[in-house]
Amino acid sequence: FVPWYLQVESPVPPQGNGMSARQSIPDLPEHPPALLQALLERISVELGMDDLSLLDLRGIDPPPALGSNLLMIVGTARSDKHLHFSADKLCRWLRTEYKLTPFADGLLGRQELKLKLRRRAKKSRLLSAVGAKQTADTELDEGIRTGWICVNVGRVDGGDLPKTEGQLDREKQVVGFGTGTTGTTIVVQLLTEEKRGEVELERLWAAVLKKSRKEQEAILE
Repeated sequence: FVPWYLQVESPVPPQGNGMSARQSIPDLPEHPPALLQALLERISVELGMDDLSLLDLRGIDPPPALGSNLLMIVGTARSDKHLHFSADKLCRWLRTEYKLTPFADGLLGRQELKLKLRRRAKKSRLLSAVGAKQTADTELDEGIRTGWICVNVGRVDGGDLPKTEGQLDREKQVVGFGTGTTGTTIVVQLLTEEKRGEVELERLWAAVLKKSRKEQEAILE
């Protein structure tokens, strides 16, 4: 059962043989983890996210704070309600189908969202009762309009890139216990259209990747 405050119309399947540009699924990178294709299809088809992009950040060295061997998916939600509904469903699907433990930063729990919606409705009624002028949504959002949820799927099997000769040489010089970390970290960034245009995640991460590659090339010279 889905409460009324989280009910969102299911995305309508595209007519014809092909998807629209906004609903297209990005091509897989080389050496993808097994989960990636199913995850992209889930986000696009089942959750109805638009304008999906896939950032292959596995080449960043040193690894970013989000995790090593990082793959990042970015998608646009139609509204804040659609954003929270989709992030919640995605986490539940990952836990149920793949026994993963995703963490969604910025996601309001169902009870928390319900409480905030009630507070906003109550405040709106009180303002109307005293004859106050219409208040902007941003002043009455009660923390509902986050605009951005980061779902850290966690580490999944597969997706390791072949190691370069330089990486293999450095590993031979390391003396110690344990083995290197394997697998891939997947992060799903879900944003409203307004928030996505504001933060420009693709441009920011492209700059980070470019800088990392230049530094690695300088080391090899």
